[in-house]
Amino acid sequence: MGNCIPGSPEIVVNRTSSFLLHLFNSIYDEGYTDNDTDSNYEDFVAAEPCHNRYCPFFYRAAPPFLAATAATALVATAALLLALALRPHAWPRGRALVAQLAACCGLFAITLPPTAAGIAWGWRAGEGPCRAVLLLQHGSVLAQGLLLGAGGVGVRGRGWCVEAVLWVAAVVMAVPAALSGGTAGTGLSAQCVQRNVDVDSAVHLLQLTVCCCVLLLLPGALLTAAVLRGMRGAMGHGVGWLFWGLWAPYGVVVVVELLLEVGVMPLTCSAFESFDFALGLSTALGGLHCCLAPLVLLLTAFCGHKGGEKC
Repeated sequence: MGNCIPGSPEIVVNRTSSFLLHLFNSIYDEGYTDNDTDSNYEDFVAAEPCHNRYCPFFYRAAPPFLAATAATALVATAALLLALALRPHAWPRGRALVAQLAACCGLFAITLPPTAAGIAWGWRAGEGPCRAVLLLQHGSVLAQGLLLGAGGVGVRGRGWCVEAVLWVAAVVMAVPAALSGGTAGTGLSAQCVQRNVDVDSAVHLLQLTVCCCVLLLLPGALLTAAVLRGMRGAMGHGVGWLFWGLWAPYGVVVVVELLLEVGVMPLTCSAFESFDFALGLSTALGGLHCCLAPLVLLLTAFCGHKGGEKC
């Protein structure tokens, strides 16, 4: 939910954005590498830094938001699974898909409490658990996207083998996200961050490619097919539109991230601050899928809508 990382004592105090830190490091590396750098370095240090207002907001708002989202999602997912067990006829053609979508939401939700605790009090579990959380988060989102995409093209209902392949593919596609993330900082200031590698690293570029494919290209292709064929329900009816509607802004923002890092867009303090807000808010918006999707599935089944048969 943003780029605030504790890389040094100064950064811990100022809650500096990782993008601003990267900008400062790039300026220093490129502009102050000659032998006569003492006075230049003093001028650089004395210069007024970028004051990012996003990071204080992030550390104040993220923990309660994540905790509330996790609690709501777990209750909604439990209610959906209970309803699925008590009234399976409410989903006559999609019980297996509903159960898997509920599992995706539940898996995503259980990663939010440790994430909230790590933001509030520092990540103390180490590098391995951090990457496991990232793998579970991204894997559950990708699995849900692939399942909804398969339903949109009529692949679902052809046996458990297809669904197993989709789950395995989602886990494999989430590996770059886990490898590109990690812990930053030490002690109480340690954080589990989404990106702990260079922007041009292979794992980060692969992660961006996966996000663009599942969160932007896949729904775009389904939407085009739906328009051409006149099939309103080609994206899994309401829950499919909801999922991609919530995650599409995040997919757009990760593309903007790459443009910022490679210098295509202007490197200014205001640009980085605006991007941090956009990244944090789009991630939070996408995370709401884990509590809204189960509620939509319940509503479509029990409010008398025929769309419940196509969820």
